[in-house]
Amino acid sequence: MACLSRRCLQRQKGFILDGVAVDTLAGSAAHIPPKLWSALPPYNAQLDGHAASYFAAPAVKSLLKNTEQHRGGTSRDGWIVDYFHIYGPEQRYLNRRNWAGAGHSSEQVGGHYSFLADVKPMKGYNGRFGYRRNTPDLRVNSSCFGEVSVFPLH
Repeated sequence: MACLSRRCLQRQKGFILDGVAVDTLAGSAAHIPPKLWSALPPYNAQLDGHAASYFAAPAVKSLLKNTEQHRGGTSRDGWIVDYFHIYGPEQRYLNRRNWAGAGHSSEQVGGHYSFLADVKPMKGYNGRFGYRRNTPDLRVNSSCFGEVSVFPLH
């Protein structure tokens, strides 16, 4: 199914391919202890919509209030990892890079629309239909495609 709507094209333009930059940053950040930044965002269960019913229970709410986690909480690794994932130098670099337009290209945004968009006719030895005429029988008989051969038929 073709994605021709304005909304679909806008979503394609919003897709960012920055895998090389993320891999480079993640590789360099992995060797520096403590590991404060990762390519994957830290998981915070309180922000997970699928776990919302668990955190809505009164017993869990009172426990979160006692542990001072009732305002959204932190990830498993703590607030400093959450902070570095949002404001750390690696994340700031990726944000500046993506705001400047890096990670976008017309080929990726266009998707399959640009594939074979300006294909040229192939002029080869096999003729217009790719039907080989280099054997004696094929030279004598006319093509079943209706093509008139430029080669002599004798």
